[in-house]
Amino acid sequence: MNVKFIMTILAASLVLASCTEKPDDGKHQDGEVVIPELPADPHPDNTAFQHRIILLQHTGTGCINCPNLMASLKKLSQDAEYSGRYQHVAAHSYNNDDLAYSTAAANVSQAFCSGFYPELTFNLTNENTGTSLSVETIKSHIDGLYKDEADAGISAAVLQTGGSLGINVCVKSAKKNQYRVAVWLLEDEIRCRQTGASEDWMNTHNNALRAMAGSTLNLRIYGEKVGELDKGDTAEKSFILPLEDGWNAENCRVLVIVNAARPDGRYDLANCAICPIGDEITYTYR
Repeated sequence: MNVKFIMTILAASLVLASCTEKPDDGKHQDGEVVIPELPADPHPDNTAFQHRIILLQHTGTGCINCPNLMASLKKLSQDAEYSGRYQHVAAHSYNNDDLAYSTAAANVSQAFCSGFYPELTFNLTNENTGTSLSVETIKSHIDGLYKDEADAGISAAVLQTGGSLGINVCVKSAKKNQYRVAVWLLEDEIRCRQTGASEDWMNTHNNALRAMAGSTLNLRIYGEKVGELDKGDTAEKSFILPLEDGWNAENCRVLVIVNAARPDGRYDLANCAICPIGDEITYTYR
């Protein structure tokens, strides 16, 4: 992976501080922040992108009924027809003695959860499954939100330097609109006893939200502006995320989220994609 270097003094102009409330100084031993180069676009004239939505699980290890939703999400992930249509995020916000708990997760749940656990919401909205946690109910919501082609594509690269992640993102528009981009840090393989667990795998927590960059006011996490893009246009945005003590970087990945403007001034999820640390992803074309 090729990289370019920018001095720490420039970092503040590139990224909004993480919701972990830890200063996002981006420092490491030689005082520089490393932002990786993006991969080449394999099809520059193509704008037919695969679409993915976000399933946002509001949960916690102290929630006795949360294993019911965990079981449905596991079953859903094993369904080949649906597994490629979404990215799953677990916001552990029920109890702060949960090892997967984070301030970022608490903020997300405050923004989108009704306050009843467990709850599954869709994209960055309050749409939820209500009292039904069945796989069939989840699928019906996915069917209503999934598009044959996404409004935007995502290219990204993530590089760890010391205790920070340098993240570079490029948004490519398939539809003229105003776009925003955000990045979320997710961690897998967090072992913590789950209340109500009926099987041991329920004590291992994946896709746990650790930190965010690119959030806006009022906890509506739509991301940093990249401006208006015509069809086929691209725009880059760089971010820096600090890695907190106790997080296992080897089990972490970055979720890139692109949101598109609505006529009422709010934003809808246009697309999302996962990029591993130390790796890069290019646009996923249909």
